[in-house]
Amino acid sequence: TVTRAATRTLPPRPGSVGGAARTAMGGAAVGAAVAITAATFTLNAASAHPQIASSVSTLQSSLSNLQTQSSFDDLIEELDRLDKDTTHAVDLLESARDKGFVYQKELDDLALEILERWEQVYQQTASEVDRQETTFQTRLTPLNGQVSLLNARLNNPTTAAPQLRITETNVNTLLRDVGTIRSNLRSQYSDLQSKVSLLNGRLSTIHWALTQLAEARFQTGAGENLVMAVKARWDQVGDNDPEGILYLTSKRLIFERKEKVATKKVLFITTSSELVHEVMIDEGVADLREVKAVSKGLFGHQDFLEVKYAKAGEVAFHLDGQDSKAWAALIERVRTGRIEDERSTGSALSFKDLTGDLSASDIAAAQTELNELQDELMLQNARGALEGLENDVRSLERDLADLRARGYAIEKDLEGEIAVLVAQWERVKGNAETTLNTQAGLLATESQTLNGMMAKLAGMSANLTAARPVYMQFKSTLASAEATALAAENTVISQFDEYGDEVEGLAAHMAWVGWMLDALATASFQLLATESGVAATEALWTGGSEPENGVLFLTDQRLLWEDRVGDYELKVDIPLQSVTGVRKEEQETEEGDILETLIFTFDGNAPYNETRFELAASVGDDWVKMVGRARKGDYASDRAVEIDPAELDRVQNAPTSCPNCAASFTAPVLRGQSEITCEYCGAVTRI
Repeated sequence: TVTRAATRTLPPRPGSVGGAARTAMGGAAVGAAVAITAATFTLNAASAHPQIASSVSTLQSSLSNLQTQSSFDDLIEELDRLDKDTTHAVDLLESARDKGFVYQKELDDLALEILERWEQVYQQTASEVDRQETTFQTRLTPLNGQVSLLNARLNNPTTAAPQLRITETNVNTLLRDVGTIRSNLRSQYSDLQSKVSLLNGRLSTIHWALTQLAEARFQTGAGENLVMAVKARWDQVGDNDPEGILYLTSKRLIFERKEKVATKKVLFITTSSELVHEVMIDEGVADLREVKAVSKGLFGHQDFLEVKYAKAGEVAFHLDGQDSKAWAALIERVRTGRIEDERSTGSALSFKDLTGDLSASDIAAAQTELNELQDELMLQNARGALEGLENDVRSLERDLADLRARGYAIEKDLEGEIAVLVAQWERVKGNAETTLNTQAGLLATESQTLNGMMAKLAGMSANLTAARPVYMQFKSTLASAEATALAAENTVISQFDEYGDEVEGLAAHMAWVGWMLDALATASFQLLATESGVAATEALWTGGSEPENGVLFLTDQRLLWEDRVGDYELKVDIPLQSVTGVRKEEQETEEGDILETLIFTFDGNAPYNETRFELAASVGDDWVKMVGRARKGDYASDRAVEIDPAELDRVQNAPTSCPNCAASFTAPVLRGQSEITCEYCGAVTRI
C-alpha cells in the first residue's frame, strides 16, 4: 500500500475527462474554429505572380502553422494523458508496496503532492484552455477578409504587395500571441508533468528490479528487503565478462549471472545458445572492504562500481543505465543502517482513498485499461520497431545508389559501411526475434491472469462492495503487468537498439545529402564536371546592402551562396583556394535561442575580405570541419569514383597568362572548368 503521514488528508481525484468533457466544455468553440479554418487559412498560391510566389508560399506556411496552433485540442490531450499517467503512477506505487518494496518513502509524499496539486490544476486549466481558445478564435475572423482580398490580387504583384505585407504582419502577430497563450497554459501543469514523469520512471525501475528478484536463483532471508537492482557486467581480464544482475538488499550485495551464451557456432554465427543463470557472488554488505564509483570510457560516460569483497576480492561492475555514484551512496546507507530511515511508514493509503466508492463505470474503465494494455503485452511496439528497422536496412543500398546517380561523388566508405550493416542484419534480427518470442511467451501468462481477474470482477458488478478487494487486486496486477511489459519491451529493443542507431544515423545522413542535392537541382547555377556537393544549409547573408535569405553551399571546390527570395540568383561564388579561414560565432537572442554565424575570410582574389552567414540551424561546428577538409583537398581523395587523371593533367597544364594581353591569370583553375576569362582585357581562353 501507498503510505502517508496520519495528519495528511487526500483530496478526491478528478475523473478522466477526455473527449466527452472537451465537448461539454468547449464544443461551441471547436465548431467555430472549424468554420473559421475552412475559409481563413488557404491562399491560392498557384495563381500568385512569380515575383511574389516565394513570399506567398512563406505566408501560406505561416497560415497553416496558425491553423494548427489556434486549435488547443492538443493541450486537452496533454491534460488527459497527464491524468492517465498520474493514475498509472499511483497504481505502480501501490503495486510496488504490495510486492514488498519498503524503501524510498519519499515516493509516497511525492504521489500525495501530485494528487493534491492535480486536483487544483486539472479542471481549472481545462476550462481556461477552452476560454482562451474561444477568445483567440474571435481574433481570427478578420483574416477572412484579408485572405480573400489577397487572393483576388495575387496575379498582380503591384497591388498584392501592400495587402501581402498587412496580412503577413497580422499573421505574425497572431502567431506570437498564440505562442504566448499556449506557453502560459502549459506552464500551469508543466511542473506536474515533470514530477509525474519522474515518479513513473523511478517506479518502473523498481518494478523491473522486483521482477528480476522474483526470477532470481537466491531467496531473501527473514527481515531482508530489496533495495535496488541493476543490469551489470563483471569486468574481468579477457573477453568473457559475465553479464547479469547486481542486487542490493538490506543485508547483501549479490551478483547473479543471467545471460545467453553460445553453445554452438558456425564461423562467427551463433546457431545454438542456452541461458546461464547462477549466483556468482553473494556476500554481506557489512563485510565489504571498499566501494568506489568510477567513470571510464573515452568520454567518461561508462559507470563502473569497484567493490572489494571479503571473499571475492576486487570486482569491477559495469552498470547499465544507472549511476555508479548513486549506487555507491546507496550501499553506504545500507552499510551504516541509514537505509532504514527511508522505509515507508505511516497509515496505509488504500486505493479506495484515491478513487472513492467503486462504481460500475470503474469496472468498465478497468476493462478498457486491460484492452489498451493488450498491445503492450503482445509487444507490438517492439515488433513494429523491428519491422521498421528491417525496412530501413533494406532501403540503405537503394538510397545510396540514388544519391550516387544524382551526383554525390564523395564519402567512398559509405558503400562499405552499408555492406557491413546489411551483412549483420540477419544475425541481429534473429537474436531480436528469439528474445521477442521468449518475452511474449512470458507476458502471455500475465495476460491470461488479467483476463481471468477481469472476468471475475465483471461477474461481481452487482455487488460492488464485495467487488472492491478484487478490483484493488486487479488494478495492482494491471500496474505490475504494465511495468513488466515495459521492461520486456526494453529487453527486446536492447537487442537491436545500438544497431538501429547506426542505421538511423546513416539514413539521416543520406536524407541530409538528399536535401542538399534537391537544393542543387533547383539552383540557378550548375556544378562543374567532376565537382561534387559537400553540404548545404539555409543561411542569411549579410554581405549585401541588407541581409538576404538563401542557401549556403559547400562543394569540394567552391563556396557558394544563392539568393532564394524571388528569382534565384548566385551572389557568392568563391574557389576554396581563396578561403583563408572560417570560424563560428554565437549570439543569444531575446528568446534565449543561440544564433550561430559563420565568418569567412578570403585572399585578394576574392571579391570580399570577409563575409558572414547567419545559419538557420545549429550546424556551425560541422561546417567549420567540412570547410577545413575541403580546403585541404580531403574530399577529392574521398571520392567513390576517382577523377580521370587526364582531367587533372588538363587543369595542371592550363594557360597561366592571357594570349591576348599577356596578363597573368591569378584566379584558381578548377576541375571541370572549360575556359578562363582575363580580368584585365576580358578575353576568353579555352582550356
